[in-house]
Amino acid sequence: MDNITETHLAIPETFDFPFPPYDIQLDFMKNLYYTLETGKFGIFESPTGTIYICSRTHSQLAQFVGEIIKSPFGSNVRVTSLASRQTYCINPEVSKLKSMALINERCLDLQKKTPKPKTDPDGRVTKRAKSATSCPYYKQTAVEELSNYALSEIQDVEDLVNAGKEFNACPYYASRKAAEDAEVVLIPYNTLLHKATREANGIKLKNNIVIVDEAHNLLEALAQMHNADLNYAQVYHALNHMKAYKNKFSTRFSAKNLLMINQLIFVITQLLQTLEKCNTENGTSISTIENFVLNANIDNYNMFKLTKFCKECRLAQKIRGYALKYPVQEQVKEKSGVDGVRDFLASIKSKTNTKKGPDKTKKPEVPQKPQVIIPPVSNPLLAVVSFLECLTYSYEDGRILQKKSKDKLECKFQFLLLNSSSHFSDIVKEARSVVVAGGTMKPISEFRDRLFINAGAKPEKIFEFSCDHIIPPENILPIIVTKGQKNENLLFNFENRMLMNNSVKNILLQACKLVKGGIVVFFPSYNYENWLWQQVEKLDFGRKVFREPQTSGQVDSVLEKYAETIKNPGSKGALLFSVVGGKLSEGLNFSDDLGRCVIVVGLPYANITAADLKEKMNYLDKTEGQGSGQKFYENQCMKAVNQCIGRAVRHRNDYATVLLLDERYSRASVKNALPNWIKRSLKVCNYDEAFTSIKKVCDIVIYT
Repeated sequence: MDNITETHLAIPETFDFPFPPYDIQLDFMKNLYYTLETGKFGIFESPTGTIYICSRTHSQLAQFVGEIIKSPFGSNVRVTSLASRQTYCINPEVSKLKSMALINERCLDLQKKTPKPKTDPDGRVTKRAKSATSCPYYKQTAVEELSNYALSEIQDVEDLVNAGKEFNACPYYASRKAAEDAEVVLIPYNTLLHKATREANGIKLKNNIVIVDEAHNLLEALAQMHNADLNYAQVYHALNHMKAYKNKFSTRFSAKNLLMINQLIFVITQLLQTLEKCNTENGTSISTIENFVLNANIDNYNMFKLTKFCKECRLAQKIRGYALKYPVQEQVKEKSGVDGVRDFLASIKSKTNTKKGPDKTKKPEVPQKPQVIIPPVSNPLLAVVSFLECLTYSYEDGRILQKKSKDKLECKFQFLLLNSSSHFSDIVKEARSVVVAGGTMKPISEFRDRLFINAGAKPEKIFEFSCDHIIPPENILPIIVTKGQKNENLLFNFENRMLMNNSVKNILLQACKLVKGGIVVFFPSYNYENWLWQQVEKLDFGRKVFREPQTSGQVDSVLEKYAETIKNPGSKGALLFSVVGGKLSEGLNFSDDLGRCVIVVGLPYANITAADLKEKMNYLDKTEGQGSGQKFYENQCMKAVNQCIGRAVRHRNDYATVLLLDERYSRASVKNALPNWIKRSLKVCNYDEAFTSIKKVCDIVIYT
């Protein structure tokens, strides 16, 4: 507990755990207690899987629910889980809709149609109104009963959904009501980090404690939540819908509302004209927010007022409802201004020729520019408003990428948030304490400087704690493999990786011969995984091979079959192909026989020529000093690798082999970025040396 420097606070020596705690877990709790009691901001690194409040996925939050139920607090703490309508909705007519936006809109529409009972002058109900279109689960009494039930017994999201069906009440609104009286509120990333979502859910941070688990990608998650894309089809349809809506109801608008709608139509028109200019050669241009609004000729319009107007009157939802009820008569085939002029002149010539008589000299036809079919878009104005909201951010915090293309439908705007801390400052200012924690938090300086200090936290109020792994060194065998079976250098960079298929093939075959149980292989990209699979799918690995599914909905099914195969009597194990940064690389545990060997193929560096990445690196070089962009680029890669490594060895008695296939792992800078519990046992070997070590361990210590 060397991290604690102040000794005036009486720190408990024991804490109530649902199991006998490890020493490092007690150490963690003492440091956490100190951080919360002194109102500091904490950065905690712990690879043991400790209990937290806010996390990336509902499955991780469900694990917390299971742990707190087993703890001494399980019977007297009020806990509730917040989630989206998409997660909680039990109305089949709504939940069947394909997107979250459509579900939200339909839910709100049904609420407006909720029948109101008729009352007499004394307020007594005389007759209940009838309505077949309101939501049968949105009933105040039933929702309150479900809310009380949610607080009386700790439940995860799935439990509350099942209870909602029994109570015939909406779990979404019941959980929101329960949150008002809960002592612990479980929320996914986006609910906490996105201000509008946070406020919509009634989450109050003032003098409360915020604890974020799986925080290794917190900065990137903040940026992704506040990025926005806007394509040609969305702007085109939004403009047509707006014009039709105005023409239909212009006499009903107040002068103020009509002014706002006219301004919005002008702004969207300017966006469409700007996108028209992108319909040239392929490429990407980058501009500041300030230059973008100037070049689009919308700098005289107040985006704060326009976006606020759209949200307060729910304009996007109204226009979508209108478009569904009264389909807008749009040109399905769009013509350019030049085409329109050509048609007009042709019509005049046709009339002139009719008077003079038929023209017997037939002239060759001029090739026409191909007409563009604009595909339909669901609620295009919502996308426009989201993009306009990005234009309200500080000019220094973001950039606008304009994707140019010969195909008009490929032209689009992309807002890129560069300063993630700008959307974390409210949390830092309002909460009593903020703790970010994860198994792999290196480099901690990113969180201290780029997140907390940039968000307004004082350096002296930031507390850092890092503990070791619980497993003994002999239970993990990490090896950097630099050469293949034929002594070829293993280098999986973009130019070379397609030449490495025989090397990977031989390593996988040999690993399958030696290692019993599950072998999980992580590839640097989906394209490479797919390409390599085509090379090896006919090989006999002596075990069944599974692949990461294309959709998230198939993950549980694949993992269940993978686990069943490994647990079958007489089975040698199974092989699972996954992708770094994919659906299986974070938040899932391959403990015990599910992950006796983890293989990471290559280093998953992002495409350094991508315009958004180059702009982010340039921004960091300017704001944090030369070389900061390159460090960020390398850190992103190693964070992803460390997450893959951490999928195995999940408890003290667990054990596994980790193979890192690429000679670049032997570089000092790359090795230093690996977790300490890996570095202390790390070996650098060629093919023969690596499998000699694995065989020795298999025969003597672990796999017997």
